[in-house]
Amino acid sequence: MPMMPHVGVWGALLLACRLHSNVELGEIAARRCLELEPDSGGYYVLLASIYSSCGRWEEAKWLRREMAEKGLGMQYDF
Repeated sequence: MPMMPHVGVWGALLLACRLHSNVELGEIAARRCLELEPDSGGYYVLLASIYSSCGRWEEAKWLRREMAEKGLGMQYDF
């Protein structure tokens, strides 16, 4: 590819991995998303959801803990 994919492309791939429970490709897509936008909790949530859908509860729990430690939770802008 002549240029690096935008985070939106990686995010779309991550969402597709969630829909199809593709853990291996989802981990790659999530890693790329987090390299480009490390403060976005949505990528952690999607990967945790992939893990949960495949019964990988410990990995999902670990990601949720990582989010809490980094302060990446729901933000409400009122």
